[in-house]
Amino acid sequence: MITSTAWVLVTGGAKRIGAFLNQEFAKSGKNIVLHYNQSETAALALKSQLETFNIKVVLWQADLNDPASIELRFADLLNQVAHIEILINNASIFEQTSLLESSLAQIQSNLNIHLTSPWLLIQALVRQNKPCQIINISDANLSHLYTSKSAYFISKKAQETLTELAAIECAPNVRVNAVAPGYVLEASVVNTKLSSQTSSQIDDKDINILQRKVPLADLYSAIEFLSNNHSITGQTLKIDGGSHLQCPPYMLKN
Repeated sequence: MITSTAWVLVTGGAKRIGAFLNQEFAKSGKNIVLHYNQSETAALALKSQLETFNIKVVLWQADLNDPASIELRFADLLNQVAHIEILINNASIFEQTSLLESSLAQIQSNLNIHLTSPWLLIQALVRQNKPCQIINISDANLSHLYTSKSAYFISKKAQETLTELAAIECAPNVRVNAVAPGYVLEASVVNTKLSSQTSSQIDDKDINILQRKVPLADLYSAIEFLSNNHSITGQTLKIDGGSHLQCPPYMLKN
């Protein structure tokens, strides 16, 4: 077992936002539990990159769409690392499907990845019986009703409630918060009918009231702020250029 205590687990950590967060945590000296499901090639490449920061990296394969496997997979992980201090529930899917057309499989997958598996991981982290903290990656655009991705939005709204209830029940040793980004990266959308807009098709003025994307560095700095401020729990911090105040035009176009 690796006994260094400063371990961070970012779900969906091999690509996109998860990979960026792992890079920033590694730069700060944190050891990384690098979670992936099917992206083994990307995970191995990122592991080599992270290790150049003189930190330790443990690969952790787990299918968050299979919640029944989470307890056993996490127990296997704790045979390799002593103490996970920070859990970032970042893994996500983003499907283009209306409420009336969503299949049972689509509904269940969104609930598994956005609600059930994060819930189970929170339970597992608390059972370490050591101080730690949890930050869920929410979505600032949950402020608006948006039916074309209903399974995603409904499951993410449930995750908001999970954040608040977990903050109550996990106190005082575990703090639970969330960050809700707006437009950070072009969404990787599973679209059954329409092609999603590309970033080149979305004008900056349509993104939010500040008319600019949210830099990845701003998202990480918000996570860093929540990590370092020991008096905040049960909060969702919106990092969105104000898009929660006014539905961004790009959302109405796809």
